[in-house]
Amino acid sequence: MKRKLHILLFLLALFCASAVSSDVMAQDYMEPSDRFTVNDKDGKYQDKYGNERILSLFPEEWSIGYLASPSLSGQYGIFLIWDDDGPMLVYNRFKSNYSVSRRERSKKEENIKVSSDTVRISTEEADRLTGIITDAIDKAVKPNGLDRLVFDGTTYFFMLPDKMAKTCSPEKNTNCYNLVEEFENLKKLFGDEPFMELS
Repeated sequence: MKRKLHILLFLLALFCASAVSSDVMAQDYMEPSDRFTVNDKDGKYQDKYGNERILSLFPEEWSIGYLASPSLSGQYGIFLIWDDDGPMLVYNRFKSNYSVSRRERSKKEENIKVSSDTVRISTEEADRLTGIITDAIDKAVKPNGLDRLVFDGTTYFFMLPDKMAKTCSPEKNTNCYNLVEEFENLKKLFGDEPFMELS
């Protein structure tokens, strides 16, 4: 009986170690997503209000996008756009958290404003950022087995106009963490501190 218990405990520990290890390894690749596909304005998602509200962060035309959706604070996005003068980053964020405010939509909806700033970047930097996002989205893989459970944290979306991928509060020392850190650091160009709910 004692031997069976030891074997059972050993197998349980082995399973837990394997689950933690696969979770960290899985975060070396993002997960494909279509949550904020620009062409999806037909309300196929359950939270149509939330989806439309977050889509208001998107510029009219953009070539790549990075969107952060924290659980308990305002969502924000950094987008690359091009005009006659070349590439420019647009940093759009909510002044308050729409998900908290929507409980009293009629009273507060009009107060949910988008704050916007822009900064010029070089063509080389624009190409570099485009390459990073394109590569990460192309390598995105569907999770094996159960999705990673994230109750509080931040979901990060990396986007091209026709496809996207996401990661949820990635662990340090993973590719997804490094990718998020790269785009979080862009906020310094706008005089804003990076915000990362990462462990």
